[in-house]
Amino acid sequence: MLNLERALNQDRLLRALTELNRNAFDALLPSFEKAYEASRIAAKPVRKRARGGGRKARLQSIEAKLF
Repeated sequence: MLNLERALNQDRLLRALTELNRNAFDALLPSFEKAYEASRIAAKPVRKRARGGGRKARLQSIEAKLF
């Protein structure tokens, strides 16, 4: 299994897996976070249960989700 911290700390490994260097990855992160939050809010059907009632996400950080 790939360690996310290892990939983010090693520029060569990050570039091999994502074709982005660390500076480009960090520059993309704020716009990805805004788009991710907007997509979670935008098209939600009428809910039967309150938010947080489902399965918990495995990818906790926004960096892991972008990766």
